[in-house]
Amino acid sequence: MSTQVEAPVEAPKRKRGRETALDMVRSLGLVILVIVPVWLLARAPSSDEAEIRVVDPAQAVEAFSRDAPGVPVPGELPAGWRATSATYEGPGRLRVGWVTPDGEYAEYSTGTGAALDELVGQAQGLEPLVVDGVSWDRHRDADGSLSLSRSYGGVTVVVGTLRATADQAELEVLLRSLREG
Repeated sequence: MSTQVEAPVEAPKRKRGRETALDMVRSLGLVILVIVPVWLLARAPSSDEAEIRVVDPAQAVEAFSRDAPGVPVPGELPAGWRATSATYEGPGRLRVGWVTPDGEYAEYSTGTGAALDELVGQAQGLEPLVVDGVSWDRHRDADGSLSLSRSYGGVTVVVGTLRATADQAELEVLLRSLREG
């Protein structure tokens, strides 16, 4: 009796380039399993509109008006202007911001002393702008933001500020809304 053990026969390896359609489907499935979750997580929100939180600036404006009589404050604005911030920080300090109908940001801010530098930065002075017979100093910062300022006694009113993105026409709408405080 002879016992011969036969060596296992290995299946011949497929040569590169002879993959089957099933191999391609498997590879594509792995790629999809990686790409789809990344795509879903990295998508931008459909709109920023849902994130805009509207506030009522009336209380802050009234408090400022009591402490700074004679300084004009924002009044009624046309439809589409949404107040998004209103902060009264004590005598001479009021800040109210809006999202305009065009989706830009406009701001009304006041301050005393060195407030102008704080609100308009190192902006370049431009020729004054006259709106409804009132002259406003114009300033344009290096990033292009436009600010309009005017002093009322010891309080400086700035419409626009460094953070604003509204254009001159929108700032003029805001200026026209100002009423005696």
